[in-house]
Amino acid sequence: MTLRFGRMIDISLALDDSSYRMHTPKGFKRDMQFAVEVLKEHDAPGGAGQIVRGVHMRLHAGSHVDAPEHMVKGGKQLHELPLDIFAGDAVVADLRHRVPGQGISAADMAAAVGAVLEPGDRLLLRTDLNRDYFAPDWAQRAPYLTREAVAWCVERGVRLVGFDFYHGADAPDSNVVFHTSRTFGENGIVTMPYLDNLDQVTQRRVTLLAMPLKMIGVGASPVRALVIED
Repeated sequence: MTLRFGRMIDISLALDDSSYRMHTPKGFKRDMQFAVEVLKEHDAPGGAGQIVRGVHMRLHAGSHVDAPEHMVKGGKQLHELPLDIFAGDAVVADLRHRVPGQGISAADMAAAVGAVLEPGDRLLLRTDLNRDYFAPDWAQRAPYLTREAVAWCVERGVRLVGFDFYHGADAPDSNVVFHTSRTFGENGIVTMPYLDNLDQVTQRRVTLLAMPLKMIGVGASPVRALVIED
């Protein structure tokens, strides 16, 4: 695998425990937000002048990748996926015209990236809703992928789909909850929600670097997602 190096754009959402909050829907055994705790102070007796911090967080906090297991019981976990899913050719689909709350169709996908998307590519969906991540109506303003658009991604051989809008928004005719993410997972496609700064990307075809942590037995991991332009 050959990676191109040029202009680098950070498309990761910043995690700041003074402002970052996650929605906690039904079904959680307990809540866990993003929080930083000091475990050792510089001036601790016998502490060798070090400061050490710990972080309490869901693996789905901020920009992260979801392995199929997240939505598919028995699906592959992160350590079972090849690393080249998370690094390589990607295309950016400009879908701002579907905000707020409209359906993204297969025709929209084809018009945005159909001419440049190749089998095995990673697909980054841009709406610029990342600017309002913590607004009360953020999820309600998100567009959704129609069933045909989801099928278009699967049929075109996409390996990873990234979102800068609420990826849990379902089409009105969906017969299951989280149809988009669940269908991607059932087809081995990794999802990467909560992206930022896709408006700074000037090329449709780029290189993506978004490596998960090397953890065993998990279905998600935070990532520092980067786009590299020629």
